[in-house]
Amino acid sequence: MAWTVQVKEAALQHLRAFGKKTGRQLLEAALEHLERDPLAETKNLKTLHPNPVAQRELRLFGKYRVLFSVDEEEQTATIILVGEKVGNRLRVLGQEFSAHHESHPLE
Repeated sequence: MAWTVQVKEAALQHLRAFGKKTGRQLLEAALEHLERDPLAETKNLKTLHPNPVAQRELRLFGKYRVLFSVDEEEQTATIILVGEKVGNRLRVLGQEFSAHHESHPLE
């Protein structure tokens, strides 16, 4: 059974910021991976340390990251954030994003 993938409005804005072509390629690739099996553990698909943003990360085209959460009972994956990895930093909408690190506990 295929998984259902939902995309948060904020993630759509993140995709738009990459431009029409790149945003579309990222969305299509993310949907392809997540509809198949968002719980797989591979080089490009992994579980994140517990954090307030998302449970898992998908690496696309080497430098892009899709952060998402999974509801196993509903068989749904929800894309929360899309960013670009620059060095060891994640940039979202041109800003450094660090809320997904475990060193930032829930407030």
